[in-house]
Amino acid sequence: MKLLIVDDNKYVVEGLKKQLSWNVFGIEEVFGCYRVQQAEEILSREEIDFLISDIEMPGQNGFELLEWIRNQGLDPETVMLTSYADFEYAQLAVRYQCFEYLLKPVEAQQLEEVFCRMVKKRIARQKEKRLAEYGNDWLSHQNIVKEMFWRDILEEAGLEDSKSVCKRIQNDHLPYQISDNFAVGLICFEPERSGWSRELLNFSCENVIREITEKNDLQMEGFLMDGYLQFAVVVRILEQEQLERMSRVLKQFVQIFSQFYRAGIHCYLSVSCKIPELSGHLRRLEEIHLAHLNKESGILMESSYIGKPEDSYQAPEIEEWRELLMSGRRELFRNRVREYFRKMKEEGAVNYNQLQAVLADWNLLAYSVLRENHITTYQFITHCRDQELLEMSGRSVSCMESLILTEAEKIMDQIRYMEKTDLIIEDIRHYIGEHLDEVTRSSISEVFYLSPNYLSKLFRKEMGVSLSEYIQGQRMARAKRLLLQTELSISQIAAETGYPSFAHFSKQFKKFVGMTPGEYRRQR
Repeated sequence: MKLLIVDDNKYVVEGLKKQLSWNVFGIEEVFGCYRVQQAEEILSREEIDFLISDIEMPGQNGFELLEWIRNQGLDPETVMLTSYADFEYAQLAVRYQCFEYLLKPVEAQQLEEVFCRMVKKRIARQKEKRLAEYGNDWLSHQNIVKEMFWRDILEEAGLEDSKSVCKRIQNDHLPYQISDNFAVGLICFEPERSGWSRELLNFSCENVIREITEKNDLQMEGFLMDGYLQFAVVVRILEQEQLERMSRVLKQFVQIFSQFYRAGIHCYLSVSCKIPELSGHLRRLEEIHLAHLNKESGILMESSYIGKPEDSYQAPEIEEWRELLMSGRRELFRNRVREYFRKMKEEGAVNYNQLQAVLADWNLLAYSVLRENHITTYQFITHCRDQELLEMSGRSVSCMESLILTEAEKIMDQIRYMEKTDLIIEDIRHYIGEHLDEVTRSSISEVFYLSPNYLSKLFRKEMGVSLSEYIQGQRMARAKRLLLQTELSISQIAAETGYPSFAHFSKQFKKFVGMTPGEYRRQR
């Protein structure tokens, strides 16, 4: 697909060319010009799918360009830009059926969202044209049926043998024979934490791989997400040469996508096989991927795979890591962790089991250090652990390294905080004051990651009274103030100070003050 950008300011044109990675949207060529006449020349010789045009330009303006486009019978999806929020412009944009009307300067995220929607619309329109040629309803239905068929095949949803596959093909009137050969490709992305949403990755991956397969005269029969950051693609294989061509397609995909995706991309391609065998080969490709998590970006053929490497797990220097954590020597700890993972990658293929062993060792070390410092392990890990990073760490050496380094920083921060008892007590007293209506020892323990017993001992040592006595004293002090200075009912004051029962509040107040709340209020 092709994009044309028209603006009389050449810096705007060049900026828009670079603002997004257009290849991600399936846009291979981007043209730029500075006058309506130049735009008309480009539109006359190129089949432009998308147009971004300024409205205010010397000579002819953007809407005059749209009028010319309409008279020529052209139909690019159009985004109009302007520096002024003019209602008349908005009306004209609607009249000329512009896809979007945006004010300058345009943010990259806003433009990305617009093009995600616009490319989907363009693809849908192209499909509609093809459907019109063959019979709209029938072909549309067949596309949905094919998509469901390949999903069920790859997910092994009741189609494990030739008999069930044949029956499904016949019932759904699919253009396949049980004797046909296919291949499945697996595309695996290493996690990248720079803003790629799963939706955008899915959308971009499918469009790019589809376009490359079509250019190489291959038919992509199925495409689906196959787990976290993994996609499966099915192609028909009529002869061995097409399998080699599909290998080149995956190599081209990695080359193109690597320009925009700042993490590893790994592709795997099965041997040619019959439909019932595809799911087994896909599982095999997944096993190969999990056995080579430190492999460089590229493609690996199932036919050339020599087998799973032997596990050669070398545990971290746990005692050294513990000592560095406890002493807060951050830089040295970071260097030791990075050196460990560097050696792990150098010494051979890293697989899923090895990373899980590293995670288990790290969990034991972290829990041990936290307990030793009277920090509640469950609350601390639950609140501080990045669940998305944890999910990615089982499939990426770099993410496992990031997980450990991130959590180690938080652990060392908490240990240093624990050493500042004056600050802890001050923070606890402030928390109690802010939450008098609901505070308990358990809630304080959870918020400050202190074990309940240690919390009680620390508070008594520093304040000279027990935690419960302090909380009750603060509640009574507030109750006395509210009784004297407000018109709140005694029941409302009871609730405000953490006593849902009026009777219990009155009993405790009399015990603490020597008179009932009503008697105390009458002293005003």
